[in-house]
Parts: sequence; structure tokens; C-alpha cells
Amino acid sequence: MPRRSREELTKARSKFIANRENVIARYNEGESAASLARSYDYVGDGWVARQLDAWGVPRRDRSAAAVARGPGVPPMPR
Repeated sequence: MPRRSREELTKARSKFIANRENVIARYNEGESAASLARSYDYVGDGWVARQLDAWGVPRRDRSAAAVARGPGVPPMPR
């Protein structure tokens, strides 16, 4: 991905924050921070993780993500 301007990154992060409830729901359903970052013009998975922490969303590891998705559900695309 080409380097973005500060304005483009700020716009992508603002869109992510504006969709807080949807983002939290997707994460709780098993979507990874990296996948969420990609779906918001790659705001950065580390930034997403810090944002989830700031919102008080409990973090999980990959095995917990598989449990959140449920049995028989394929892994989220990387």
C-alpha cells in the first residue's frame, strides 16, 4: 500500500471511531484486529488494538477468537 498522508490516515481513523459499536461487535464475533484494520483502509492493527483497549474491550488470543467464531466456522481471512 502506498504511503498515505496524515489527513488520509486521520480520516480512516475517524471513520473507525465513528463505527465503534459495529467494530466492537465484529471483534466480539471473532474478527481479528488486523482484519478490522484492513477493512478501515489499514489504520494499523496495533492502533486498532490500542483503540479496543481504550474502549475497554477485553482482548483475546487466536484460540479465543476461534471460540468466539464458533465450531465449524473457518478462520477469518488474513
